[in-house]
Amino acid sequence: MPTPSRNAIYDATIRRMTACALEEAENRFAVEHAQDTEQQLADYLRKYADELGHTPWPREIPGGVTIQTRFGSWEAAVAEAGLPFPEHPNQPGKFRRVREETQRQRAIYRQKKAEKRERAKERMKAQEEKRRKNRQSGIT
Repeated sequence: MPTPSRNAIYDATIRRMTACALEEAENRFAVEHAQDTEQQLADYLRKYADELGHTPWPREIPGGVTIQTRFGSWEAAVAEAGLPFPEHPNQPGKFRRVREETQRQRAIYRQKKAEKRERAKERMKAQEEKRRKNRQSGIT
């Protein structure tokens, strides 16, 4: 079995980190808006549609999946908000929210990698210093 390339591993890691971050945001929304009425959720949906310039799909906005669940379907949620059904393709990878979160997760990943490299350098430096002291004192 071939070994996956570094890029494939990196891409999979970023996809996983992005999915987790989006799921966490969805869960926060569900908790924070658990007591909202359907009218409040419809207003929220209209606000995002105005901001985006089109009717969004559930994964296109924070809380979209929660709204879909509360209304029973995305069609019902969109109808309650008085919006037309989305006409653009339902391709989450192309949604601005997903792209922005992916970029954020890439930055987090790079920062963590840099910190890990720095810690490794510090450990190597400490080990080398310990070896040097041991050599000076005659311990091998």
